[in-house]
Amino acid sequence: MIDQAKIKIISGNGGNGCISGRKEKYVPKGGPDGGDGGNGGSIIFKSDENINTLRYFQYSKNFIAESGTEGKPGLKHGSDGKDLEITVPVGTIISSITSNSDKKKHLAEFTSHDQTYVICKGGKGGRGNTRFVNSINQFPLLAESGEKGSNLKVFLELRLLADVGIIGSPNAGKSSLLTFLSNASPKIADYPFTTLEPVLGVVEHLSKSFVMVDIPGLIEGAHKGIGLGHDFLKHIKRTRILLHMVDISGPDPLQDIDNIKEEISLFDENINDKPSLVAINKIDIEGTQDSVKKIEIELNQRGIETVAISAISGIGINDLRDKVTEMLEVESKSKTPRQTLTERLNASKKGQKKQTEEIKVIKPEPVDRRNKKDGVLVSDGEYIITSSTAIRIAAMVNPDSWEARTQFYSHLRKMGLISQLEQKGIGPGSTVKLGDLEWEWDA
Repeated sequence: MIDQAKIKIISGNGGNGCISGRKEKYVPKGGPDGGDGGNGGSIIFKSDENINTLRYFQYSKNFIAESGTEGKPGLKHGSDGKDLEITVPVGTIISSITSNSDKKKHLAEFTSHDQTYVICKGGKGGRGNTRFVNSINQFPLLAESGEKGSNLKVFLELRLLADVGIIGSPNAGKSSLLTFLSNASPKIADYPFTTLEPVLGVVEHLSKSFVMVDIPGLIEGAHKGIGLGHDFLKHIKRTRILLHMVDISGPDPLQDIDNIKEEISLFDENINDKPSLVAINKIDIEGTQDSVKKIEIELNQRGIETVAISAISGIGINDLRDKVTEMLEVESKSKTPRQTLTERLNASKKGQKKQTEEIKVIKPEPVDRRNKKDGVLVSDGEYIITSSTAIRIAAMVNPDSWEARTQFYSHLRKMGLISQLEQKGIGPGSTVKLGDLEWEWDA
């Protein structure tokens, strides 16, 4: 089972705005008619309950959305780039990662079917020259380049969503129980570590259903990652109740229970606060009756509920189903959890159609387009204009056109950037940098 992947996502660039004037046969001064550029496509993640692995992302690592096209004369708006939709399993967590470290920032979490998030917003299209008309400048030679799309490296991690997590030592009978209760077919054999990845199964009982996950056997040191402990323990966090399987034929069943609980607490102490039930397994083995009663008395004194079963012969399985169903109902009433896989399964059986949720956009920090406060930096004697809006306009200025340069200078003054340069002590001969432009100050 592939349950994590690193990929690169790039949203589309916005198209450049157009600098153009109307050219009509009998209209010598037709005025500006440059259209805006189209917006770049966004990267949208969408969850699908029919997918249960991130295997696809082991082969596809780069995802790029379509860019917007340039604006056209005649006030024609450029075409918007198509959004790129990426499908992931329910239970996927998306985090951004930096190039220089593995430090992660949580972005989104998918807990239900058809959930959608815009993780990488496309760049805005640049404004055409018609957007710069004012009472003084009737024919602007200014436009904006399109905004660049976002470029992110993201970490995808799948954590299974289930109602019941079956935990216990290796070879305690977890896979046998899941096979008996559901249509799941995990590998079963009489030696430890048969199950090497979590297995989901749907259990039908009393006209209801719930989802169980067989968590591979946990051993001492699992919280440190020993025996793939971290890979297994993270799935337990997403379950509603815990079903602890213990092998009554083992040398010390009570110690096995205590060891597992300790490993879970060392990984995340909150997990053991979940409602739990101990299933004492393999009671059909001859000579175990006294041990079963002893363990039941000890666990009941600790306030832990038990049920004695045989996952092979089926002894006590109906009692187990009843108890788990009851615990899930009590847990549901005690709080209002997010929609679980069980609820979606029950809804689909009744013919209900789930509406697609409103698309959620991961919004960056708000930016002041005019950059009035932080539009100019001084570094090594050079004056650097950092305003993103000014940089986008500068990219479209024809440096060979005196009129275009004059209009651009006037626009910089209107934005308050010229006054900032003067306040920071700029003088004749100083170097000014703005995007790809560089010139000597002579004002």
